[in-house]
Amino acid sequence: MGKKFSAKVLRAQWVVPITSPPVKDGAVLILNDTIFAFGKAKEVLKQAPSGAQKLEFPEGVLVPSLVNPHTHLENTHFFGIKKPQSFNSWLTQMVKLVKSQSFDDAFKAAKDGATQSLSYGVTCVGEFSRFGASFFALKKFGLKGTVFKEFICLNDSEIETKVAELESWLDAVKSQSSLLKVAVGPHAPYTVTPNAFKVVLDLAKSKDLQICIHAAESPSERKLVEGRKGIWRFWLGNVLDDAPLGLSPIRYLNWLGALNSKTLLVHCVQVDDNDIALLAERGVWVVHCPRSNFNLKVGMMPLAKMLSAGVKICLATDGLASTESLSPLDEIRFAIKLSDEHPKIYPSLSLSRWLRMVTLDSASAIGFEKEIGSIERGKHADLAVFKIGSAIDDPIEALVFEGKGAKLTMVSGEIVHLVAT
Repeated sequence: MGKKFSAKVLRAQWVVPITSPPVKDGAVLILNDTIFAFGKAKEVLKQAPSGAQKLEFPEGVLVPSLVNPHTHLENTHFFGIKKPQSFNSWLTQMVKLVKSQSFDDAFKAAKDGATQSLSYGVTCVGEFSRFGASFFALKKFGLKGTVFKEFICLNDSEIETKVAELESWLDAVKSQSSLLKVAVGPHAPYTVTPNAFKVVLDLAKSKDLQICIHAAESPSERKLVEGRKGIWRFWLGNVLDDAPLGLSPIRYLNWLGALNSKTLLVHCVQVDDNDIALLAERGVWVVHCPRSNFNLKVGMMPLAKMLSAGVKICLATDGLASTESLSPLDEIRFAIKLSDEHPKIYPSLSLSRWLRMVTLDSASAIGFEKEIGSIERGKHADLAVFKIGSAIDDPIEALVFEGKGAKLTMVSGEIVHLVAT
């Protein structure tokens, strides 16, 4: 038997499509899992089949569901770690916490992270997964996303075994969910040997997979990669024995052949003008996590320079070990605060641009722009409604500054989170 036909109409005080102007007293008509029509409620309702389920949110702002392109849901239960603190002391604690974690621990944490994500109107994530447990948590809760399987290889003697494990995992899960994509996550320039990096890059290319790398995050990373200097050289110096000296983390990744349009780099705080030009030239997506950067005291991304150079930027929360919530709207609010306090480093962007950075731009960064990220006919009905209040004149301003938890979250036409009135 085929899937039973379903028709729903969501009506709200405002509909914010992202790629077209906001609509006052708007509605979206959903047939099965797809957006069929949107616009003025009066016109949309004329197109609705008789018997369509109608949900009305007279104090709500209806938007495409939010996308969080960099999460560590398996670290959700590490939220109690001290914030802020130096990156080096944080990393020392994280290594101990991760080593003590089991697959079951990671799965439980990821389930909690998935639940929290839905409560914030997020239906799609770029998840960086150590165990692979978060793949199954996302699948259980019906979220979309790209799961980047973490790869760490500190010694060339381990390449064959570790790459085989990675490939086995990718092959085992790739067809287990139509909503989830799998990809490769070489952890960072300093946690994968050059030879192992090249093997993983070849693997990703052969399977046409995205890659995600934490890059240019801290001053310690740059000191190690560029000059084998700093305290990390005693711990991780041998990892880079076969790497050239004098290259910044970004230029080192370029030397490896890691920078292209299927690459997602997270953080990119410690970058210079040459790095920025290279990121723009290679068409790399950069994921900006301002709260995490602040909490780990690694510095501020030169966002104004990067946008001016044409670097593709999206916004993410990172994991709860380094941030306070999994809410992309909280991330926007913090970024706007930085733009007020540091106007030379941070640009003053329009609120619609900030919102696009957690919807369509983030969807594009992890390969979902054709399915979600905006309200358009033919796209998947991944939607969220935020209760703001009555008499809203500017729905984007109201959402950005007043939006908290979502009242409704929908994935492919199915309501997965609903707060009772």
